[in-house]
Amino acid sequence: MEQKKGLTLQGMSGVNFLFILVSAAMIGVSIYLTAHFYDVLYPTQLGGSSTLCNLSTFFNCDAATYSKISNIAGIPISFFGIIVGLLFLFSSLMPSQALEKTSSAVAKYNFIGCVALFIFSLAVLKSLCPFCTLYYVLSGIAAFLFWKYGDNTWMPDMKIASMWAVLLVVGSFLMYQHTKGKEDYSAKMSASVVEQFKKLPSSGDPDVESPYKIHMAGESFSESPIRITVFSDFQCPFCKVVADQMPELVRRYADKVSVQYVFYPLDAKCNSAVSSRMHPYACDAATLAACDPNKFLSVHDEIFENQSNLNDVILGKIAKDHGLTGCLENKEVTNKVIEGINQGTKYNLKSTPTIIINGKKIEGTIPNRQFFAIFDHILSGK
Repeated sequence: MEQKKGLTLQGMSGVNFLFILVSAAMIGVSIYLTAHFYDVLYPTQLGGSSTLCNLSTFFNCDAATYSKISNIAGIPISFFGIIVGLLFLFSSLMPSQALEKTSSAVAKYNFIGCVALFIFSLAVLKSLCPFCTLYYVLSGIAAFLFWKYGDNTWMPDMKIASMWAVLLVVGSFLMYQHTKGKEDYSAKMSASVVEQFKKLPSSGDPDVESPYKIHMAGESFSESPIRITVFSDFQCPFCKVVADQMPELVRRYADKVSVQYVFYPLDAKCNSAVSSRMHPYACDAATLAACDPNKFLSVHDEIFENQSNLNDVILGKIAKDHGLTGCLENKEVTNKVIEGINQGTKYNLKSTPTIIINGKKIEGTIPNRQFFAIFDHILSGK
C-alpha cells in the first residue's frame, strides 16, 4: 500500500530533519525578539537594549519594536512566533496526521502574516528588522516544505487546533500580566524621574551653540522643543552608551528634538580642567572629530565604534578615510575643541557624560524609557 504523503510522518527523513532545524530556529529567533521587546521598552540597565539586532539606520529592530504593530494589547507579536515554532517542533517529534494537518495550515497563515509585516516594514517603517526578516525566511521555508512534501491543506484538525488555541490564550494572558507588571514599574520609575528633573536648577543652554550636531529638528537649535547638549569624551565608556542611545531618542522624537555635541576630553593635553591624561587619545580624537562639522557625525560614530582599541594608528586611518589628514596638527581645530571644553565651566562639569536637557544638567545617563518620560513631560508644557 502506498504510504500517505506527510512531511512529519515518514520518520527521520532529510526534509523532516530540516523542518526540525527550521522549527528550533523559529523558536530561538522569537525568544530573542521577545526579550528585545522588553529590553527596549522596559530597560533595566543603562543603555537600554543590545545592539545585536541594530546594524544600521535601515537594518534595525528598534523601529519595529517602537511601532504599533510590535504588540497586541501589550503582548509582543514575537510571542506568537514561539507558539508557532513549538507547534512545528512538536509535530516533528510526536508525529500524527492531526498535527501534520494543523501545522500545514498554520504554516500557510503564518507566512501570509509574515509577508504582510514585511511589506509594512518597507512601506511604512522604511526599515527592516534583521531578526524579524530571518523569522520571515524561516516561515517561508516551513510553508514551502509543507506545500512540497507535507499534507498540503488550509484546514487544521479542529481538535488539535483547539488544544493549541487554549495554550495560546493561557500563554498570552501570562505575557499580558508580565507586560502589565513592567508597565506599572516603569510608570512609577518614570514619574519619579520626572519629579527629580522638575526640581533640577536650570542653567540654560550653552552660551555658544555648538557647530557639531547629532540631529536637528529644524533650522535653529534654540527653537527646538527639546534641546540636548552632550558633553562627551571619546574614551569614556558611558559616553559610548549615550552615543548608542541617541539614535533611539532621535527616532522617537525626530521633529521635536535637537542634539548638539560638545567636546570634553578628560585629557590634560587639551583640557586644563583635568590634571592627568586619564584618556590619552581623547584630545586627539576630539580634534579629529572637530576638523570638519560636515563630517562630524560619521567620524563621531567611527571613533566610538573603535573605542575599545583606540590608538594613533586607528585615528590615523579614520583621518585618512575621511580626508582629514593634517587636522591633528591644526591649531585652529584644537582651539575649537578648547572652546567647547570652556563651555563646561558654566555647568561646573565634573565628569562625562554630562547631558544638558533644556538647560538642566544630568550627570551620567539614564535608561531610554526615563528619557522618554522627561521628553513627554517637556512636550506636555506642564
